[in-house]
Parts: sequence; structure tokens; C-alpha cells
Amino acid sequence: MRKGQLDETDKAIIENILRGKTQSEIAEMLGITLRTVQNRVRVLEENEYLIKVKEGYWRANYQKLGLSMLAVILIDLDITSKPKVDDVIEHFKKLDFVENILEMVGSGYDLCLIVRYKDIDEFREERRKFMEWFVKRGIRINHLTTFISSRTHKDHRRTIIG
Repeated sequence: MRKGQLDETDKAIIENILRGKTQSEIAEMLGITLRTVQNRVRVLEENEYLIKVKEGYWRANYQKLGLSMLAVILIDLDITSKPKVDDVIEHFKKLDFVENILEMVGSGYDLCLIVRYKDIDEFREERRKFMEWFVKRGIRINHLTTFISSRTHKDHRRTIIG
């Protein structure tokens, strides 16, 4: 990391940590020493790109990484396309920036997606790709509603199961 800027090695380390890889596995994958990975992880923590959860586990600081734009996308499929909902779900499961896919019941919408983008340009580009994918497969949409968050006030996953 140079002057608060992530280089390609830093990005690869963060991405692999988020995929659950160990530091040893990352070192081997990137062709660098374990000590180099450990040193870089320490600096990434100090600069708040990674937040240590416990020994060997981190979560990303998405705001610091420039990935703070969240969109909630609601999709209402046309009646003729509803049988293809599983195809739509499988497609979106493959996309890394789609964080959650919720199948809706009791709503005018069939699906709710939670999607994380870098910025409005990435949102527009990915939305264009979404639309092209639907058109190519003959999947018709009645309504597509998108809400974009302006700020995240709490980024948390439930931890109490009782």
C-alpha cells in the first residue's frame, strides 16, 4: 500500500480473505511469502480496510473500500415469465456484487435483490447488463423498482439465534 492507495496485491489479499482463504493459502496463490501477507494484512487493518473479527477472521470496511453504495432492487416478473424465476435466481447467485436474493411472498414483487456497487456508473452499467440478460432470455418484467441508499448507518448480521 502506497500513501493510502491499495495496489493489486492488497486487493487480491482482501478479496481472498473475504472468500475465506487463509493467509498461507493467499501467499501460495499470489506467489509471495507468508510474512509479506501478514505484514500487508496488518497495514490493511491499521488503515481500516479490514476489521478483525477474531484471530484469522476479518470483515471488509466497505465504506473505506469505496463500496458503500447499496441498492435494493425489486423485480415483478410478467405472468408469462414467473415460471423462469428459478433461472433468474440462479443467474443472480453467480454475481459477486449481488449480496442477497430474497424471494418475496405477499408482495407485488417476486424478488428483492440487495446489491453493492462502487458508484452510480457501475450501477448503470450493471443495470444495463441485467436488462440485456432478461431480454436475451425472453424474460419479461412488469415492474422494476430500485432504491439506492445514500448512507449506511448500521452494517450488521444477526448473531442472536434464540
